[in-house]
Amino acid sequence: MSDPVRDLYSEKRYPALSHPVTDPARLAVAARMAGLQRLAMPEASRVIELGCASGHNLLPLAARYPQSDFTGLDYSDTAIRNARKASYEGGLENVLFETGDLEHWRPSHPCDYLIVHGIFSWVPDQVKARVLDLCGQVLSETGIACISYNTLPGWSLKRDVAPLIRALAANPVAQGLGGSIESVAASLAEMSGSSTPHAINLQAVCREMVRKGQDVLPFDDFAPVCDAVYFGQFHSWAAQRGLRYLGEANLRDNLPDGIDPAALQRLAPLAEDPILLQQTLDLLSGRTHRVSLFCRKDAPLEDGTTTAVVLQFAVGRGDVELPSMAGEGLLIAIFRQVLADAGNSCVPVRELMERTAERLAGGWDPATHSRELAGWIYQAARLGGLELRADGVEIPSEVPEYPTLSKLNLHFAANGLPVVDARHVSCHFPAGHGRLLAAMDGTRSKGELASVAQARFPELDFARWLRHLTERGLAF
Repeated sequence: MSDPVRDLYSEKRYPALSHPVTDPARLAVAARMAGLQRLAMPEASRVIELGCASGHNLLPLAARYPQSDFTGLDYSDTAIRNARKASYEGGLENVLFETGDLEHWRPSHPCDYLIVHGIFSWVPDQVKARVLDLCGQVLSETGIACISYNTLPGWSLKRDVAPLIRALAANPVAQGLGGSIESVAASLAEMSGSSTPHAINLQAVCREMVRKGQDVLPFDDFAPVCDAVYFGQFHSWAAQRGLRYLGEANLRDNLPDGIDPAALQRLAPLAEDPILLQQTLDLLSGRTHRVSLFCRKDAPLEDGTTTAVVLQFAVGRGDVELPSMAGEGLLIAIFRQVLADAGNSCVPVRELMERTAERLAGGWDPATHSRELAGWIYQAARLGGLELRADGVEIPSEVPEYPTLSKLNLHFAANGLPVVDARHVSCHFPAGHGRLLAAMDGTRSKGELASVAQARFPELDFARWLRHLTERGLAF
């Protein structure tokens, strides 16, 4: 019998992508802030990724943490061959890639971080069950599973729109809307207008499809299997496997966008029924997708985790502009400046507090001020204004004289694949720029690289381009 999911992965190559939300440095923070104790830190851990494709998500993590062990599983022979080649070219000896079927694969060891991204909602029901079974079986005592899945009711419109767009793209009488899924989606977004709530929602759905593009859509909205589930149902399935919900992998997603703070206050009593609270948040926010963290039910959890937990982490600027909060005084103003002076780096919280204390001189009160800063950092991180990580990220303040990419990124660039920056974000470049990136092997100065750029890409603002690479921690 034909397996449409397997056929898809045999006919098309899954795009080479990293998934920042699965970075163990972020997962460790989310789990620790949820109360999980004795969690293995990323630099000395065991990581397994199910559905690793060509390894573009796992390989940069293995390069960053050479003392940790990484295992990737996928049933595409081609993808695994590409992953193994990239591992060899990158000089990595701590990552193993296996070809296997989830329904029959047996893990050889427990893991501290299990990554299941882009799998659950896109496989048949029996494989969904197997995925959750593995989550219950493979986690170490304090291990965490990071699982992504589509959620209801937010996914409802996407679920109903996709078949119609597919039909319009395939029907000659609808040629005026475009002959591809992306062009039809773009036409519908343009025609829907914004005069009604439904039109606004439809426009957003179609524009998101256009943004994903032809490389991703066959594996996502238009995949042979693309299911969604209510959070309560997913939680029930996980609980049956001995798993406990910790929270969302991205701290900010625990307070989803679009919900008024006053509404959150009114929902506060629902904390007595956390599953009902989460389902209500999904309803109010229209959230279509979750990336959730689970641990074993018998994992040691701390009751009443305090804001002092942030002292264990490193901090940097977040994804959103950090607004002023009520009650901010001189202490917070100085800390904001200290953080700004760190540039794009992510610095241990304790170190930034020490710098703040130096600027306050004799006005620093260790107990009072550290507690105030910890509370502010905690809240700012939950709102997305700050990034918290289990370890630091050091970004050069100046462009290096001999800009160098990592061996792994040199391999990616030479093969026309996105490079991955210091924060585990894929960096895409126009066609041909990979050759310029591949020339950054540490043997050429900035001036020599500028000459290469001028000869091959005369329209490129090379100085700005190189500065961008440096700011993302790609060039060192």
